[in-house]
Amino acid sequence: MTIARLSVLLLVLVAGGCFGGAVGPRLPTVAAQEQDLRDKGHHALLSGDVARAGQFFDEGRRLAESFDDRAGLAGALNDLGLVAGLLGNPGKAAEFHRRAHEIALELGDRALIADSLSYRGQAAHLMGDHTTALAFYTQALALAREVNDRRGEAAALNNLGLLQQAKGETDQAEQSFQRALALNTEKGERRAMASNLSNLGAVSEKRGHWTEARGLYERALALDKEMELRPAIEADLVSLGQLSEVEHRLDEAISYYDRAYRGYRMLNQVPKAVDVLTRLIRVVKAAGQEPLAAAYQAELKTLTTKP
Repeated sequence: MTIARLSVLLLVLVAGGCFGGAVGPRLPTVAAQEQDLRDKGHHALLSGDVARAGQFFDEGRRLAESFDDRAGLAGALNDLGLVAGLLGNPGKAAEFHRRAHEIALELGDRALIADSLSYRGQAAHLMGDHTTALAFYTQALALAREVNDRRGEAAALNNLGLLQQAKGETDQAEQSFQRALALNTEKGERRAMASNLSNLGAVSEKRGHWTEARGLYERALALDKEMELRPAIEADLVSLGQLSEVEHRLDEAISYYDRAYRGYRMLNQVPKAVDVLTRLIRVVKAAGQEPLAAAYQAELKTLTTKP
């Protein structure tokens, strides 16, 4: 199964650390503390430490609440929703984003409303509710265009493309990914460009255009390495391993899967490490390397055996 890459707003919008519109006077030191906590949380996410990111974001939420910073609270809620989604709890994510959206509407901050709609679309998407996700993405896309938020527009287009791809609308999905890539390239959003390239690679792979898919995956991997994005690097390696396996380039598949597996182990993302290791064992056996397969099997047993 190809690993689809959502344009999570973390990867598209956090560079500026924007909370949305300002609401009343705030002490600069408080604003600085909130921004520092968000920056630390986003850095932790980009390093693959989701749990640590959640701690920073929750501290930011409490700080925003203590000073009645409504816009800051909405930003923190969206951050916490993102963490919940990454931890496999899209229902909890949806609730965080719903609350953030309500605050954004209360403030009348259209940029913050658009962000929250995109987040709500992501949560619905993760829950498999494609109809609701489509409605949120469509609203977010229209509003992002109204406020001339090119990065938000690109994120909505990318995620809309994933929905179109899931519905078998391959041509439409490719167009959405290409438009998102053009916008992100224009803005120099290299993190988001990697996501677009990876998803375009999946489209090419599905069509059987393997050489084109490999080039797109390799470009995504190069960008993710340049930006030191974890676990996006590992996801790219899995995509390349999967493609190599389909092409019966087994030695290459083993190398890519092994590198992805080691990365996930380092990040302590055990479920993903187990998934890749299972793939790795399958390919190693197909290559006739039974001693190596046995060694990997022992590692798998260690990972899946409860203490």
